[in-house]
Amino acid sequence: MSDGFTTVYDSSDGLPVRLEAARRHTADGAVYTHHRLVVSDGRTGAVIVARDGDRLLLVLSARDAVGADLWEFPRGAGEAEETAVETALRELQEETGLRGVDPCLLGDYVTDSSIFPQRVAVVECRIDADAPRTIPDGEVSDRRWITVEDLADAVRDGTVRDAHTLAAITVLSSRKEL
Repeated sequence: MSDGFTTVYDSSDGLPVRLEAARRHTADGAVYTHHRLVVSDGRTGAVIVARDGDRLLLVLSARDAVGADLWEFPRGAGEAEETAVETALRELQEETGLRGVDPCLLGDYVTDSSIFPQRVAVVECRIDADAPRTIPDGEVSDRRWITVEDLADAVRDGTVRDAHTLAAITVLSSRKEL
């Protein structure tokens, strides 16, 4: 990513994160420094909507930035030379030990267009009930299946409040009936 941005901070300890800055002008001519945060070298991430019949998979993830464990759809950052669908299926298997089949790219969204320019794809799949389970990577502490009807209740009561999951629900619902 260029557009006049220069790197202010760069960390490759864990997930690669880079803070960039560029001088910008407002409509009235004032000058300011605009910052953006680039994660995983700007590669597209993915949220996966895993289905088992009319049930959807939620995972419980520790989110230290907000000091809480959150119920959310599995998700993750893309790796080099990986498509969004490949990212989604890999993350599903890494986080849950489940194998997804029949993936469908439903759409994508931008996480935060003012400071965090990453694209995140929304991928839907079915779970392969016949595939052997693998050992999850320990990134999630629990998982549960929830019906579509119960998912709507979980959003209303605040059980599901993760922005990526809420965005994925919106993309999913805009494509077809949940």
